[in-house]
Amino acid sequence: MLTEDQNTIIYIMFLNGIVFLGLNFVAQVIVFPGEQGSKVKGYMLIVAAITAFSAQQEFRGLVALGFTAEKVQTILLTGFIAPTFFISLVYYRIKKNRQIKEKETQSPPEEINGHN
Repeated sequence: MLTEDQNTIIYIMFLNGIVFLGLNFVAQVIVFPGEQGSKVKGYMLIVAAITAFSAQQEFRGLVALGFTAEKVQTILLTGFIAPTFFISLVYYRIKKNRQIKEKETQSPPEEINGHN
């Protein structure tokens, strides 16, 4: 059987995965917001709430393991949450730029004033 600390570490690892996926999804929706009338923004709000709750639970779990609140805040915010979110934003922005360039190169140039 696992000890209570080992169970807490496994729980924190699970929450870390949820936070990562949530931050990734929120960044994706920011860069690719979907068409007007799409439900993606609503889903983003739900995922953001679940992500925030998971980060809060992660905080509580790390404090329960004996870390100070200030150290846990630093570890979570500057060591995981902010970098993950900003790297995801950069990734999806690069992906969007590549998609735009591919569309431009695939479509033939239009005639200007009736001349080729």
